[in-house]
Amino acid sequence: MTTLADLLASVFDRRKVPLESTFLGEKTLAELAFELVSSAGEASGLASAAAIMSGYSSLDDADKLTFFGMMAVEMNISPDKVRQTLEAYEAMPSKVTYRDFAAAAEPLRQELIRRLNRVPGATGGLVQMRADLLRFGKGDPDLEALDLDFRHLLASWFNRGFLVLRPISWESPAHVLEKIIAYEAVHTIDSWEDLRRRLEPADRRCFAFFHPAMPDEPLIFVEVALTRGMAQSIQSLLEEGREEKPAESSGLMVNYLYELGRVAQNHERFATSREISTSPQIRALCALAQKILQPEKTT
Repeated sequence: MTTLADLLASVFDRRKVPLESTFLGEKTLAELAFELVSSAGEASGLASAAAIMSGYSSLDDADKLTFFGMMAVEMNISPDKVRQTLEAYEAMPSKVTYRDFAAAAEPLRQELIRRLNRVPGATGGLVQMRADLLRFGKGDPDLEALDLDFRHLLASWFNRGFLVLRPISWESPAHVLEKIIAYEAVHTIDSWEDLRRRLEPADRRCFAFFHPAMPDEPLIFVEVALTRGMAQSIQSLLEEGREEKPAESSGLMVNYLYELGRVAQNHERFATSREISTSPQIRALCALAQKILQPEKTT
């Protein structure tokens, strides 16, 4: 890991502090939420945030939906206030009028989500919270608007600049390898031995992006097969007992891509015929690389 990655990890690494609180008492999550966004104290704010995250994890689906409803409606913007501050800014543009408009245009729930994320280990919990929201929110305008706020904040927190690229090998921690097996949805990994065939040989590579706040969670990963030329089928790359290519003889890395706009059709094509669709650009690149690696003989 690079020095910058180490620095980021040290900033985000808060896993040792437990995500729990004894401050819930008789207060509801809604009361704690409003208390949190109005709190000026660091310690009391963290206590409220920890209580919300801990309390939310114990809710059933009905109570989670109620909590999201509170966030969507009671912590939404005020259209009247947005119009008033916009009119004030248009009448007299200034730092103050712009600040007032920006504050009115941002729903209170965004600040709630930000403050929840201050709790050690909360980033993963907020990702799971959004997963719950996606289950409940389809077709509900209020919840879909709430999801836009989650998406906006998560997109900024998971900015590419914060992600760390790491190689995955057969020697990687078992809990990370288990997630590679679980998350591979296209070319499913049937067993640990199947995973070994994809990671251990010298002509195989795997890389994953991690976020410093979720260091054990491979967010994006790619499996790479080093070949001579363009492979004709995925079976030849994954079959048992295949001939392993020495690393020094593997000169071409081919990445199969679905053509944009045809993801569903290409996935169905692979599922039914095991044929892989590649973009024209990838085919052209492979043809060029093949000529470079195996130049024609001249007389």
